[in-house]
Amino acid sequence: MKDSMKPCHHSLPEDAVYKEVVVIGNGPSGMVTSFMLAGNVPYLKEIPDDTPIDEMLKARLSSLPPGRSLYEADLEQLAEGLEGRSQNPIPILLDSLMRPGADLGFQAEPLVEWRFEPDKQIDHVVLGRSGVGGAWRTFPAGVVTLSPGAWLTLPPHVSPAESPPARVPARAVAAYCRRYAKLCGIQQYFHNGVAVSAVRRAAVGAPPPACPSPRCPLRARWLVTGYEVCSGRRFAYACSRVVVACGASDRASTLPALAPHAHHSLAALQHTLNTLEEIGDNVVRTVLVVGSGLSAADAVLAARARGFVAAHVHRAPPDTLARLPRHAYPDYAEIYKMMCDGPSGNHKNYISLYGHAVVDVTPIDHAGDPTLTPKRIRLHDLATDQTKEITVSVVAVFIGSKPDLQFLQGYNDLNYIRERDDEPCLKCIENQYKTIEDEQPNKCYLKNRWHYLKTVLEQSIQSCKSRYLNTEINGNDGKNCAVPDCKKTADECTFVSEFQNGTIEAKLAKCGCRYMEKCDCSASDPDGIGLGIDAGKPVDSRSNPIAIDVGTHEALRAPPGMYALGPVAGDNFVRFIPGGALAAVAHVHKTRNDAY
Repeated sequence: MKDSMKPCHHSLPEDAVYKEVVVIGNGPSGMVTSFMLAGNVPYLKEIPDDTPIDEMLKARLSSLPPGRSLYEADLEQLAEGLEGRSQNPIPILLDSLMRPGADLGFQAEPLVEWRFEPDKQIDHVVLGRSGVGGAWRTFPAGVVTLSPGAWLTLPPHVSPAESPPARVPARAVAAYCRRYAKLCGIQQYFHNGVAVSAVRRAAVGAPPPACPSPRCPLRARWLVTGYEVCSGRRFAYACSRVVVACGASDRASTLPALAPHAHHSLAALQHTLNTLEEIGDNVVRTVLVVGSGLSAADAVLAARARGFVAAHVHRAPPDTLARLPRHAYPDYAEIYKMMCDGPSGNHKNYISLYGHAVVDVTPIDHAGDPTLTPKRIRLHDLATDQTKEITVSVVAVFIGSKPDLQFLQGYNDLNYIRERDDEPCLKCIENQYKTIEDEQPNKCYLKNRWHYLKTVLEQSIQSCKSRYLNTEINGNDGKNCAVPDCKKTADECTFVSEFQNGTIEAKLAKCGCRYMEKCDCSASDPDGIGLGIDAGKPVDSRSNPIAIDVGTHEALRAPPGMYALGPVAGDNFVRFIPGGALAAVAHVHKTRNDAY
């Protein structure tokens, strides 16, 4: 029997469950990762001479024997030089193998086949706030996908070569996601209806005796905690790897002046418009839409389809709309033309407010739902420096969205990421130096501590910015902390384990530093500052995704064993998500017996 299959008798305490891998997010990213972790292995087929793929890739594939597992191949070497609509090479590689020549209009047979191998199964769990499908479950009726339906299938499913390249309703994709887990036999891996509150590095005590099993709980290096949304019951998973696959639309960006009065989702907007239609004619039939992207275009379409006038506050039309071919996207092409025409255009049920800024909002009727009652909007024309007022019934703001990475707040400091488990938290360090200053008042503090002061000052500024943004987006809960620049790390629990008599004795330990002060502030930065390509900016799926090793999708600014894929890693199209999962799962298999 292989070492990896030998039984392991080590265990965790009853309140923690060990999994080799914990996947955070149950949308397409989490689904395809679970499919691969469940023992499904991609193998290369024989490459036909007329396959419409990159010639260099074809030459590299020809040097490999047919039937080679992609888990064992050098994925970075195969993907070198490939170009596509993803910034990550391995997603482009797998997409080229699954859909050869798709960008050129070809519909060729896939070059990979999937085989189930029980010895490749990796024990894991997939965590998600709602049902399987993630954000796809939230799209309202009538919304059509941007990508053709053939590009939205996940392994091992491939659309037939003769299937038309048509867009499909978003609800059809949500239904496909619900069926996918059952068809692939991975339902048992999903823990739905939960919210992840923290991902922390597990502090390991004395090194235990070596255990040959990769399933051994002694390999736990992470503690993932959270609660069930309905019952509030808490859970804890100890694991050796964490995959961040939570998508990028958890938190809608907003404008402070409009936030109390605005909708930020298409489903909520459509529900409100339907309610106003039922009320009858005694409503103001004007909707203010703020935004220049595809979601704002969908909001304009929804308002006009119901006979409402769409007053559209926007900037210059983005390249995203400009690149869409008119024959395939006639709805977006119409919106693009109206935006380009600007105020001089004459379009039914559409008013262009190009280059305007919202100054303030005044409710006309203070009774009832603020998102339904009429309101007066004052606008500033930036070109003419003039102001104008319009009366609307509904406000919809679609200016982008961000992932909610609050559970990673232990790793989102700009210049400070704890690499060792015995390293004190930032707050304790600050208090330590405050105490030293009090004890030794005659020493030149600035001279001796300038580097430290500079670091803390930079972190304090960034922390203030993060807390300000969090307050603007989520409101102020009224709680304050007595310690300046509190990162809440000193009051968090640390998972400590010690090997004793064949089992892990685990406990939750507080920071033991004598300088620790009690913290009662709320959890801070949900933006993932410190994890992105630009560490000083919030994580954004388009402009600043999580920095990853492109060969393995491991997060570069977190301790080993954390992976990121999907939108948080810059892959915003479903067709490229399986490649990120392939990179991560292949790396897990190759390093499964390594100790971090």
